[in-house]
Amino acid sequence: MSEQDTAEVIVVTGAGSGMGRDIAIDQARLGRHVVLVGRRLDPLQETAAAIASGSSTVVAADVSMRSGAEQLRTVLAGRPVTGFVAVAGGQGDFKDYDGDLQQAEDAWEQALRKNLYSALLPIEALLPQMVDRAGRIVLIGSTAALDGRGGPYATAKAAMAGYGRDLAVRAGSRGITTNTITPGFVGGTEFFTAGGYGESTAMVDRAAAQTLVGRVGAPADISAAVRWLLGVDAGWVTGQTVIVSGGTDMTR
Repeated sequence: MSEQDTAEVIVVTGAGSGMGRDIAIDQARLGRHVVLVGRRLDPLQETAAAIASGSSTVVAADVSMRSGAEQLRTVLAGRPVTGFVAVAGGQGDFKDYDGDLQQAEDAWEQALRKNLYSALLPIEALLPQMVDRAGRIVLIGSTAALDGRGGPYATAKAAMAGYGRDLAVRAGSRGITTNTITPGFVGGTEFFTAGGYGESTAMVDRAAAQTLVGRVGAPADISAAVRWLLGVDAGWVTGQTVIVSGGTDMTR
C-alpha cells in the first residue's frame, strides 16, 4: 500500500484560491492527503503544484449542486475521510429589490446555493465514510452572519452555523466533531473581486481600523484555526462557532 493510500484524507472545498488554498497547503505540510475541490480546474492545479512534494487529488466539481457532490463521492470511492473543510462560497449583489420578488428569490437562492449547499451536499455525501472517533468537520462562516450586514450572503452564512450545530448533534454519536470558524475581513482572497468589488487600500484600512489589533486577517490566520480544530487537541470541541476576527465582532 502506498503512502498516499495510508495518509489521512482531508477534503477542502474552495481550494483554488484564498483561504481554501492556504488551508490545503497547510494540511499537506502535515503529511495529509488533501482532496482539492473547486469549480475551476486551473486554480486547483496551481494549488496542487504549490503542494509539490505533498499528496493531493484534484476534483473539479461544483459541489453546490447534487451532481458535483456525487462526483466527489465517486472519486473518493468509499475511502475513509478524516477531515472536511468547507470553504467554498462567495457574496452576491447588495441591492434593494424594490418589490421585485423574482430578483429577491433569485438572489437568496443563489446565496444559499453558493454558501450553504456547497457545504451541506458534499458533507452529507461523504458523512458515511468519515472516520469514527477521529472525524473532523470545519465550516467557514463569516462575521456578516453576526450583524446582518451583507444581504442574502449574511443569512446564508448564519444558516451555515446552524447547519454546523445540527451536524454536531447528528455526527457526535460517532465521535465526529463539527465546528464553524467565523472570520472577519481576510485580505488577499478573491472574495471581493469575485463579487465584482475591488479590494481597495481604503477598504482594507477601514476594516483594519474596526479591529482591536489594528490589522485585517490573512489566510494563514484561518489556516491556523483550522489546523487546531482538525487536530487531536480539539477532540472535545464540537458544535461551536469560533470567531477569528481580530476582535471586530466586539467593535460593531
